[in-house]
Amino acid sequence: MSGYKFTPSDDYQEKEREANAIRKDIIAARSIIWDGISRYKKKMLHARSKKAAEDLSVFDALQDYSSERDIQDAYGWDFITEAQYDRLLDLWRAREKYIDTQGKFSDRVTQMLERAAGGCGEEFLETLEEFDAMQRQLNDDIKRIERENRNNDYKRYINGLI
Repeated sequence: MSGYKFTPSDDYQEKEREANAIRKDIIAARSIIWDGISRYKKKMLHARSKKAAEDLSVFDALQDYSSERDIQDAYGWDFITEAQYDRLLDLWRAREKYIDTQGKFSDRVTQMLERAAGGCGEEFLETLEEFDAMQRQLNDDIKRIERENRNNDYKRYINGLI
């Protein structure tokens, strides 16, 4: 069957366009939510950039200190200025408040937003599953037809018809 071009039905093509549009919209919505989470983390950690808030490099300044007391001692011995002291103390307290046991920023707001991102498009799940089932059936049919055509070609070859 060389030269034959399979064309899916109009119904299939319409459902494919709809499914692709839904997936694109889900990606866009999740992207907006994740950007909002990054902006929120930046604001809460008083970071200079979203990247610093995301990778928590904003806390790198605390690596020389093991407690609030160490920061206070450094200030008392004039190793750091009052502005540095305030900044380091704020960073220490933010890390204590917002960084969970796995080393990730977490509070109720981020938990709600992450849940919202995970739930994006749930109302369209049935439509997507319907299209995916239709696509699997179409692929199975194509494979079956190709297999049948190969068998028929082989039978014709064996019988000397090709």
